[in-house]
Amino acid sequence: MVPFFRGRAQTALVAYLAGLSFLMAPSFCRADSAPILEVSGGEMVFSQQAAFYDAMVGGLFPLSGVKALSSGSEPAFLHVFVAGNVIDFNQPAISPDQSVNGLTRESYLGGVGAVGVRIPASWGFWEGDIGGAYFNVDETLTPVSDVSGIYLQTELLLNSLGPGSLDLFGSYIGSINYLLGEGRYMMDAGELFHRKALFYAGPELIAQGNDSYAAVQFGGILSTELPLLHTTFSLEAGVLNSSVWPGIGGYEGVSFYYAY
Repeated sequence: MVPFFRGRAQTALVAYLAGLSFLMAPSFCRADSAPILEVSGGEMVFSQQAAFYDAMVGGLFPLSGVKALSSGSEPAFLHVFVAGNVIDFNQPAISPDQSVNGLTRESYLGGVGAVGVRIPASWGFWEGDIGGAYFNVDETLTPVSDVSGIYLQTELLLNSLGPGSLDLFGSYIGSINYLLGEGRYMMDAGELFHRKALFYAGPELIAQGNDSYAAVQFGGILSTELPLLHTTFSLEAGVLNSSVWPGIGGYEGVSFYYAY
């Protein structure tokens, strides 16, 4: 752990922010073989006094000289993206010198940027990315500090696993040895207006932690894809437990993902 992390929640929430944009993206929608612009944004609120906001813009660019693992007709893609993040949260004060009414308030402003490769296949795709993360940290009665480090992420999509698709995502911030992982199983949930609105639903599990923090979330997600707008809207909700607040809490998130 780097010295400027004073509260045990700081390392967790910085890592959570770094992954939030990509966890919200509905990766069960396969890319085609043309360049693709990606834009996403959303929010997630914890009942345990935390709120997250993010926005991401990126692109998928076909690498015509690199064919996919299991499909010779579809090339690999270069993936480039940047994401901005804002968070505001309270946690039980660890030190009286850093508290107001027994709580420490912290806010983060920053983001990540990375580049990687996505390799499509007949069973889905695999992606790996590498970049950097930077956040400005403002904590109660404490000088403003900066957090930076390497950022890694990977994703594996299995698009024909039983009645739905399994999407596995992971990220890592090296300076704080922090891991975050998510799994979603998405299934068709109907359509309206002659397939002008497509619905997907399923469970999700999120786990994150390092040597000083751990958290688990379990819930469900409902996504609505509007093909004419090239946009998917998602709503997720569930329960969570962390080592910062006692007991069981809840979370909800709303997001959109545009790809064209």
